[in-house]
Amino acid sequence: MTYKKICSLDRGLKVLEYLNTVRAATAHEIATELKLPRPTVYRILETLEDRGLLYRSVSDSVFRLTNAVRHLSEGFIDEEWIRTIGAPLLQRLGEKVLWPTDLATFEDDAMVIRESTHSFSPFSVDVGMIGRKRHLLKSPLGRAYLAFCPDEERLDILASLRRSQDPDNALSRDDAFLDKMIESSRANGYSNCRELEHVKCASIAVPVMYKQYVIACINIVWVAATIDYDEVVTRYLPDLIQTKLDMEAGLIKMDFQRSQA
Repeated sequence: MTYKKICSLDRGLKVLEYLNTVRAATAHEIATELKLPRPTVYRILETLEDRGLLYRSVSDSVFRLTNAVRHLSEGFIDEEWIRTIGAPLLQRLGEKVLWPTDLATFEDDAMVIRESTHSFSPFSVDVGMIGRKRHLLKSPLGRAYLAFCPDEERLDILASLRRSQDPDNALSRDDAFLDKMIESSRANGYSNCRELEHVKCASIAVPVMYKQYVIACINIVWVAATIDYDEVVTRYLPDLIQTKLDMEAGLIKMDFQRSQA
């Protein structure tokens, strides 16, 4: 049985493909290049903007893709490397340090925990961590992603956070904080939220890199009242970094293909 093509969907995909090629364009440029009616292009752009797949610059009315577009094509590859490389190495780390550890990936302006050792760590105070989100600016996982991702990607993410009305995203407008956070994370090789008080837990996190991109971030979490940052860094950071390096080596060995948006 043959079904009729959905023309509106076809046009929307063409707009996405075009923006992926040129990186940025006005509605007029898109309409001209794709030979589509301008009202149709505006409806498509507004729909994609509502879905978080692109944003419009206030200053010049130029449309650009957001990082959310990456998730249209990364799913299978993402799951494969986490299952075959990330999860076993994270479990090995958890068995060695005993404190719980998490592996998180970037999604919709947050870090989403994809694997965790909380379920078998003797020191865990949380359960059911898979799927939970961590804030980009108020968690070491998020800060590690922002500090080590490419500059262009960071600017896109920060632009999205600055458009948010969430008060937790206020730090995205603090250039002094951002510069200090990035500089400190890169100098130390890990990220933390030492200045933020947490009633239960503290953590440090490192990025898992492939070429210049951050593929995931991994952390070690501990009960804040039992051990301080300096002792954790001395005792456990080497194991965390070794796990990161082993994951990166695994990505190279599997010839990991990161989708480009």
